[in-house]
Amino acid sequence: MRELILIVTDLFIAKGAAEPQSLPALPALSRLLMYARVESTGDWRRWVMREFAAVRAGQAAVAAVSHRATSAREPDPDSQRHWWLATPVHLEADLTCVRMGARPLELSEDEWHTIRTEFNQLFGADGFQLDAANGTGAFLAASGPIDAVTTDPMRVLGQDIAPSLPSGAAGSVLRRLMTGAQMWLYGHPLNEARTQRGVPTANALWIWGGGELPAASPVPAQLPQLFAGEAFLQGLWRMLQGTIDARPPSFASLMAASCSHALVGLSAASGTRSPVELLEAMDRDWMAPALHALRRGRIGCIALHFNDRLFRVTQLDTFRLWRPHRYWLETAA
Repeated sequence: MRELILIVTDLFIAKGAAEPQSLPALPALSRLLMYARVESTGDWRRWVMREFAAVRAGQAAVAAVSHRATSAREPDPDSQRHWWLATPVHLEADLTCVRMGARPLELSEDEWHTIRTEFNQLFGADGFQLDAANGTGAFLAASGPIDAVTTDPMRVLGQDIAPSLPSGAAGSVLRRLMTGAQMWLYGHPLNEARTQRGVPTANALWIWGGGELPAASPVPAQLPQLFAGEAFLQGLWRMLQGTIDARPPSFASLMAASCSHALVGLSAASGTRSPVELLEAMDRDWMAPALHALRRGRIGCIALHFNDRLFRVTQLDTFRLWRPHRYWLETAA
């Protein structure tokens, strides 16, 4: 394989935000980062669009691109809806602020059916409608453009939400919608049932990811084969007419696919498994065997996009044995 690109799509750690003792050691990731050349790139979605679609945009239009993964046809420009994402979150007030829960939520199909039906009854007259949903979120269609800057909720987990609320010229439109949804969901029977089951309530919807669908064109000879279930990556690859496969369960199964240039989306967050379990599995199933293959020349280069940084490692880099060994969090945060 000429190049393997790994993107950890949903783990963001600010400097000083996590204590080393709260996270696993991840020896393979630590060694991979020790060898790597590092570049600060910002959000991974904008990096992917620059790198493979020749699109340079302030916001990545996450909802519009992700919706292409679910749409069977090209969008009609004359009837294009203005897409946003509605992510269920758990908010909790303390003495000084309102914080988002530390882990993402996943709702059942029945729970989403209830939320979609009632939301559209309550807010449809104002030009908002919830569309197709999966466990972790739904598409929200707005009747017109909304000039607002929003934040991926994965960047807000466990934090004060105030600095990350929608801003910009029309940010107040989304803030009012989010407040209305929170008032509606507070004490909802759906959440009473979740409390009885001992799982966090979905007492708010986080609206984010809007923007116009970009005009993307593939960068010549640089579009890798995609192995990912992540909607934004799948939507962008559909726009670029690239090859898409379901994410393989391990590095070994990826190598069996025999492609020369691969991009793999990895997840480090889940509503059902702890971050420690997911990170340890990622280190065991991906980082360790990929580093092993790199050292033996089976891979020419590993590019890891992680926490707003790009780490590139070649086989030659692995001979930098004089570099001090550092815990992965020291390098990545």
